[in-house]
Amino acid sequence: MASQQQPKDLTSQAHDAAGQAEEKSHGMINQVSNAASGTAQQASQFLQQTGEQMKNMAQGAADAMKNTAQGAADAVKNTLGINNPSNDNNNNNNNAPANTNAKN
Repeated sequence: MASQQQPKDLTSQAHDAAGQAEEKSHGMINQVSNAASGTAQQASQFLQQTGEQMKNMAQGAADAMKNTAQGAADAVKNTLGINNPSNDNNNNNNNAPANTNAKN
């Protein structure tokens, strides 16, 4: 009878060892999965922040170009006298109707 119990004990031990190995492998897989998930989340956050920075830099460059173009246009208008506020006042005064009720 002792010989029959020995194979059962070995089989049982092998089965237990396989179960423990499976549990350990699942635990390791979960650790690796969690680490990978955390890394992916960090990478996603990094890419999102980088995208926001790129967007802000592009917006700043666009604003600078707009301001430069507006400044150039204003300079040309001022040189030609088109955008001169003093000319606008003179034009308005020249176009005003004469005061016919004025006493001389």
